Formats: sequence, C-alpha cells, structure tokens
Amino acid sequence: MTSESASASERTADDACLRCGGPLDSMGVEKFRTGGTTGGWKLLIGEWGELGEDMIPLELLACRRCRHVEFRLPIGG
Repeated sequence: MTSESASASERTADDACLRCGGPLDSMGVEKFRTGGTTGGWKLLIGEWGELGEDMIPLELLACRRCRHVEFRLPIGG
C-alpha cells in the first residue's frame, strides 16, 4: 500500500464518514483489477484470460471513529 496521504489543505467536507460523520484518513491509492475471467476458465485458457482485465485506481479511506472503509476515485485520476 502506498502512503499518499491527503494534506490538510486538500481535505473537504466530503472527507466525513458516510456512516457516523467521523473524520476519514486516506490510506493511499490502490489499483484493483476489473474484467477478465475467473475460476475454471482461467485455468483452461491461462494468461489469455487476462486480456479483458483493466486496472482501476481507487483511494482507500478509513474512518477513525467507526473503522469502516470507503473507496473513491483519486483526485486527478
């Protein structure tokens, strides 16, 4: 996980937890795989199963109060 934490000047009212309203801390940006094939098909066709995959960057946010995690598109991404 990268430690690209949002500075105090970049924080907005959107940085409040959707559940409890507590402050959210950025845990960095992670890339998640979307598409492709899974399970038995991937075993049968091997690396060809990854042709339809894409990587989507999402910022990971954690609430200090209730400890829930949220995702959002990174700024400028």
